[in-house]
Amino acid sequence: MPPIKKIKSNTSWVDLDMDFGPSEPVKKKEPKKPSQPESSLMDLDYIDSLIVSKRSNQTSSLATLLEACDPKKSADLSVSRQKQKELTEWLVDKALPGIPRILVLSGASGSGKTAALKVLAKENKFDIVEWITPTDSAANYYDNNMTIKQADKFLDFFIRATRYNSVMGNQSSRKLLLVKDIPNIYFHDKDSFYDLLTQYFELGTHPLVFICPDSEASRVQQILFPAEIIEKYGIDKINVNATTATAMKNMLKRVTPILNSKAGHMLQVTQHNIDEVLSNSIGDVRSTLLNVIFTSLKIPGQTKSQDCEVREESLGLLHGVGRVINPKREPADKPGGWKFVHNPDEIASYFLSHSNIFLHFLHENYLNTMEKIEFVDIASDILSLSDTLSIEYRDPNLVKLNLSLCIRGLMVSNQTPVTKWNPVRKPRSAETKHQRDLGVAEERYYKSIIRPKAVKNPPNLETTIEAVD
Repeated sequence: MPPIKKIKSNTSWVDLDMDFGPSEPVKKKEPKKPSQPESSLMDLDYIDSLIVSKRSNQTSSLATLLEACDPKKSADLSVSRQKQKELTEWLVDKALPGIPRILVLSGASGSGKTAALKVLAKENKFDIVEWITPTDSAANYYDNNMTIKQADKFLDFFIRATRYNSVMGNQSSRKLLLVKDIPNIYFHDKDSFYDLLTQYFELGTHPLVFICPDSEASRVQQILFPAEIIEKYGIDKINVNATTATAMKNMLKRVTPILNSKAGHMLQVTQHNIDEVLSNSIGDVRSTLLNVIFTSLKIPGQTKSQDCEVREESLGLLHGVGRVINPKREPADKPGGWKFVHNPDEIASYFLSHSNIFLHFLHENYLNTMEKIEFVDIASDILSLSDTLSIEYRDPNLVKLNLSLCIRGLMVSNQTPVTKWNPVRKPRSAETKHQRDLGVAEERYYKSIIRPKAVKNPPNLETTIEAVD
C-alpha cells in the first residue's frame, strides 16, 4: 500500500501527517533572518521600549491617581444619606432577579451619581455591566465594507448582557446594567429607543440604570424620558442633589493624604490650596478634585512665595454675584466719564464652566439692590434675553456671549445701587425647573410656527405657560 500524501490545511500552523510509514522527526523551519543590520534592530527595540514606557506613564498618571481617590465604601460617598437610602431601597426592593426594572438616576454634573451607584451596588452584591460607547476603529467594519450601526451595537449589548454571564464576575452576585452615554442616534430617532425599551421589558432579566445629568445643556430626560414614557413603562426616578460644602470638605480631607502619598513628587496639597478651590466650588466633586490636583502642582525652579505672588485672584461664586448686583464705578480718564471697578468680562471669565448656575443666582438676587422700577424693567428684559440664549446649547460661543451680555447689562442698568448689606440667596430648585420648562415650552411654540409639520400637536404658548404655573 503506497503511503498517503500529506494534506496541508488552509492554516499555516497545522500540518496533518497521515503517513503510516516509519516515523521521522519533524524538521522545524528556521525563521528567515531579517535583512536589517543588527544595529538598526537595536535602535528599533530601544524606540519601542520608549514608546511603551511613555504610553504607560501617560495612562497611569492621572487616571491611576483619580482611581485611588474613588470612594470604596458608603461612608466615603459625597451623596447625602437620604439619597443613599433611596438607592439602597431600590436595589433591595425593586431590582429583583428575573424582573426587568429601569431606574433613571439624575442629578447635577459631578455630584457623585455613578460612584454612589457602584459602591452601593457592590455592597448589595451586584455585578455592574456598563455600556461604554465604542470609538471608531477598523473593528467596526465588516468584510464587505459595511459599517456597524451604533444602535445595533447597543442592542447587541443588551442581548449579550441578558443571556450570558461574565467569566470574571462573581457567579453568586446579581447583575445590574448601567448606561451613562446613550448613543446619539436615539436623540433623532426616539421611536427606535422606545422599541428597545419594549424589547427590554419583554426579554430582560436584569435591572437597568440610566444615568442622566440634570442640566440645561443635557436634554436626555426631556427628549428620551418625558412624563408619558415614565408612566407607560413604570420607570423609577431618583434625583441626586449637588454636593454640599460640608461633604466637599470631608471628601478633600479624605483624598489629601492619598494625593500627597501617591504623587508627592509632583503634588503638594496644602490647606491653602483646598480653601482656594472650595471658595469656587459649586457642588461638583469631579471638578473640585481636578482643581485641587492642578492647583497643587509643583512648579520647577519656583519657590512657594513666588508661586503665591504670581497667582491670580480667585473669585468665589457669592463674591461674583455681589460684584454684579452691586456694581462699583470710578471716574475714567475722559472728563465726565466713568468705568467699572471690576471689569464685567473678567467676572464672566471666572464662571464660564457653570454659567447657568451663576445666571440662576442673578435671577434670585438682582432685585435686592435695584432702587427704581425703571432699572428693574431694563434688568428683567436683559435676563429674559439671557434665558432665551441659554436654551441654544449647540453653539459653545453663545455661553461666553450670553454670560458677558447678562453681567454687563445688569451692571449698566443698575445706575444707583442700594448700598446696604444684602445676603446672597441660593436659587430654589423649583424655580430653576420652572424656568427650564418655560424655555422648552417657548421653543416648541416657535418651532410649531416655523416648521408646523415637524411638530405633532402644536402647543398653545399661553395654555402651556398656565399649565407650568
